[in-house]
Parts: sequence; C-alpha cells; structure tokens
Amino acid sequence: HNGSQRARTMVSARSMEVEKRGTGDGAPPAKAKTITAAVSATKRVWKKRPAKRTSSDKRGKLGSEWEKRKRKRELMRQAKQKQAEYIEKVKEAKREERRKREQRKQYKEEQQKKNEVVQEIKDLKKIKKMKRKHLRYIEKR
Repeated sequence: HNGSQRARTMVSARSMEVEKRGTGDGAPPAKAKTITAAVSATKRVWKKRPAKRTSSDKRGKLGSEWEKRKRKRELMRQAKQKQAEYIEKVKEAKREERRKREQRKQYKEEQQKKNEVVQEIKDLKKIKKMKRKHLRYIEKR
C-alpha cells in the first residue's frame, strides 16, 4: 500500500518538473507536458505491460519452422537409408567370407583324401587279429 503511494507521488513529481522547465529557452511553456506511467493491475508503475504477446511473434515463423522440420526428417531418412545399406554391405561381405572359407576347407579335405596312401584289406581274418589301436586308423569307404 505504501509502495504504490510512493510511486504515484514520484510520477506526479516528474510531471511537475516537466511543467516547471518548459521548453528550456526561457519562454513560458506553450503546453504542459504530463508523463503518465503505465500502471499495471498490481499497481506497479515500474512494470511495463507487454505491447504484444510473444506467441504472436512465433506465428510468422510457422512456415520456416515446418520447412526446417521437413528438411530434418528428410536428412534423417537419408542417413538411416545409408546406414541400412552399409549394414547390408557388411553382412554380405561376411557371408562371402564364410562361403570362401568353407570352400577352402572342402578343397583341403579333398586334396588330403587324394594324397592318402590306401591299402585294401580283403581278408577279414586280418581285421579280427588287429589290435584296437590299429583298428582306429581303418576307415570304411
């Protein structure tokens, strides 16, 4: 209560100073200037009322913001597509490597079988006489 009264007296004191000064060239003031302070609902003189709302400023930028969002979405879509292509490329390279490895292994086994020294056993009595250790090396083909 006391603060608002002080503010009113300050405003009235200012208006008196302006009236006393006049134009400054010694001539009597042609018209008295009064300063009116913007008084808010809370009676605070020093607080100015906003001329316009901040939300009204944003309305003009809606188009550009929309364009930015669209551009950002497009860039994200392209990035995801490139990432998916890269992942597919890596997977394909791994598949190819695995296939080559299996081919090398198969080729190696075939060459080993070709280079083996094979001895046919036609007499079954020989197999019955063989010891277990020797039987381990016998393969049936």
